[in-house]
Amino acid sequence: MVSRAVMVALAVLHGCSHSYGRGNVLADIPSFLTEQPEPRAYQAAAGSLKTAVIEKSAVHAASVLRTAFLQAQISSSAGLLQSVDARVKVLLLIVVVIVVSVKRALLPEAMIAVFLLGLAALSRIPLISHYGRILLLTFLFGFLLALPAACNIVTPGEIILPLWRIGENVTIGPVAVPAVIGVTAEGLRRIAMLSMRVLNSLSVTLLVLATTPFMEFIRALRFLRVPDVFLLTITLAFKYLLIFTTTVFDMHLAKLSRMIRPERPADSRAWTSGRIAFLFRKSQLRCDDIVRAMRARGMTSAMKLRPLPPLAGRDAAAAAGIAAASLLFLWM
Repeated sequence: MVSRAVMVALAVLHGCSHSYGRGNVLADIPSFLTEQPEPRAYQAAAGSLKTAVIEKSAVHAASVLRTAFLQAQISSSAGLLQSVDARVKVLLLIVVVIVVSVKRALLPEAMIAVFLLGLAALSRIPLISHYGRILLLTFLFGFLLALPAACNIVTPGEIILPLWRIGENVTIGPVAVPAVIGVTAEGLRRIAMLSMRVLNSLSVTLLVLATTPFMEFIRALRFLRVPDVFLLTITLAFKYLLIFTTTVFDMHLAKLSRMIRPERPADSRAWTSGRIAFLFRKSQLRCDDIVRAMRARGMTSAMKLRPLPPLAGRDAAAAAGIAAASLLFLWM
């Protein structure tokens, strides 16, 4: 509007200088300078901008991973396990994983799951989001992976749900296909056992990580004589995963801030593949920069960590409780 007014003023002055004394000076001005165009209203589409499923999946995975790793950094809230020494919590992690792997009955696995649920509730962990991730991972890596074991081709036994009848037994190479293919009770028991083991292992791992600051966890592993090279690798991987997930999330937000309409799936796939190549190259460059920086500062494979304080009375009581619970689960 300002530039249009300036042009009109210049045109008026130009007409005045050449047509002084005329009755209508504006008659010589072009119409596109004097007529005000009709304003065009922009109708924004209802809802949010839509992106392809592959891009949504990548961004969602990055956000979930970043939340899971940052959860250990904000584990300063008041709770049961937050007040326990990191060495005792690492002991809890090791003992539960061993007991879960040894037991071959569903009742002890269910009791361990209830025990870990009680610890999470007393530690004031958000149970819905916490167990939402655990159940999703259990479904993907426990139930779905073991689902073929429910069939009598993999796990022979009593068929409780016939699925397909082929009339006679057939041998295909080393595999013997029975006349009736169905779900067996032994197969369902095997699936339930594997799913409970995955559930309990994930529960105790995420519970310890959620209630223990990362460096305290590293110091506890150092107390258990874990090699420094292994601890250094974990530390660098932890720090870089935070940078990686933040970069993915920021790139997606930067793209959405420049979009005014939904994009085609082909364009979204091209953008996603380009970002993958960019992050791969960025990872290589960042790795080289970190190695050169470490060498320039004279860093070796030996980690220098602040020594842990002696165990308090509540830590000793927690360790005794963990030992008693583990013996009870082994006895069941």
